[in-house]
Amino acid sequence: MAWKPDRLLKAILIWTIITLIIVWLPLVRGLMDGDSYQWGNSAWGFEFGGRGLHGDYWFLLLQAAFGLALLYLGWRGARQPFHWLLLLWHIQLALQSTYNSLTSPEDYRFKGDTLGVDVSLAWVGPLLFGGFALLSIWWVVRDIKTGQNRTAPPWTVANRLLLLIVVGLLPIQFVLLRFGPQHGPGDQVGVILTMLQWALINLGLFPWSRTQRQEVVTVESD
Repeated sequence: MAWKPDRLLKAILIWTIITLIIVWLPLVRGLMDGDSYQWGNSAWGFEFGGRGLHGDYWFLLLQAAFGLALLYLGWRGARQPFHWLLLLWHIQLALQSTYNSLTSPEDYRFKGDTLGVDVSLAWVGPLLFGGFALLSIWWVVRDIKTGQNRTAPPWTVANRLLLLIVVGLLPIQFVLLRFGPQHGPGDQVGVILTMLQWALINLGLFPWSRTQRQEVVTVESD
């Protein structure tokens, strides 16, 4: 039977997808919106930001590469160095969230001007990030103790089709995000498509089962 993530790992990976949307959105929008798009976030104890491809866009590229490697390994067999990448990501998120909540709770918010999102993370942030960091530690310790040697699950037609859709969305996103008024309807649809694209990337990495055709052979004996 082909490998699939257990329920706990699946929940951790889904949460990881959610936390990495703050990387994927500015990465895509900085590329497609250009200098009209201003972004900023904090990670590893530092503040990063810029306009379009300028400023600290290089750091978004590093974060995206890290996040894609983490999720690729997680969905495709959870083989090393997945365990350490998982812990590195979630422990630093928990520490950063706790620090932000203690030092500037009034400014610790998740904001998205295009969709009008503005949510305080002062209390919920440390609980969520800290909780999933603990779950990640638990899963890693438990998995290492089992000492399983896994092989990567095979790629299926579903995987390839989903990743082709991801690529096909790029020109649509470019038109929606580059042209039209800032924060207008085009931007809003473009942001929604970018979030959908991020979900499709992960669905494209998911270990879907192959449809197995069974052939019945009738052996006639004289």
